[in-house]
Amino acid sequence: MRAHPASQLTRLVKPKITVTKINAIPESFTNNFEDARGFFYIWFFGGSGGVGVALRQFPQQYEKFQQVQSLKDDAPTLGGDTVGISPLCLYPRDLRKADLDKVLNNKMTVEQMVRMGPKPNYLSERGYLCFPSFVDANKCCNPLTVRAVFDAMSTGDNVSPDVAQSKLDEFKSDESSDRAAFKNSLLKTKLAGFSSIAFLLFLLGPIIGATCLEAASAGWFPEWPGNDNLPWSLVVGPGFWTIPQYWI
Repeated sequence: MRAHPASQLTRLVKPKITVTKINAIPESFTNNFEDARGFFYIWFFGGSGGVGVALRQFPQQYEKFQQVQSLKDDAPTLGGDTVGISPLCLYPRDLRKADLDKVLNNKMTVEQMVRMGPKPNYLSERGYLCFPSFVDANKCCNPLTVRAVFDAMSTGDNVSPDVAQSKLDEFKSDESSDRAAFKNSLLKTKLAGFSSIAFLLFLLGPIIGATCLEAASAGWFPEWPGNDNLPWSLVVGPGFWTIPQYWI
């Protein structure tokens, strides 16, 4: 007599899981320690250059931040109601609507600003609108507001003329009482500038670190038992202190 299904023992077979280690460097470089060392040098010095580019942005951004802060009390200003820019823009104070309107109502086109203004760098000589040219075109306007309008168009000190003209036209045609188009663009460019540096460091750090570490292990201690579990094997086991025993 056949047993009831409920009384039968059901055997569960777990699927076999195979874990394949993904190498950070091409396999051809792991077979020869000299090739692995060459790969390490390329990534170490090349990667350091990339990280260095990101790190060099910090003093530049800080200098720009200090310059903006110094414009807090600079005249002239028309006074009146404020725009209400986000504190995340890191400006020393809010902007006056009247000061903003004066900059946006400038009759000069971007093409005229570029042609008549100073050209302190290569991009400005190639037709880009640079910040000094924008300042020169708005000599009688509030300096902090001039800086803010330019920042709303670019994360740096140069901007393509077609982008600049499009942005200025957009800001000028915005009829909202809080100048939403300008405020949103300013916040967007500010956050983009801050996040680009952080993202570059976040992206480069793990990639360069993993690649250099694996290349170093294949080039100088290929027989070390912990190579398959880097970087955890450096501290968990067998530990980085055992590497000298396998150094070649």
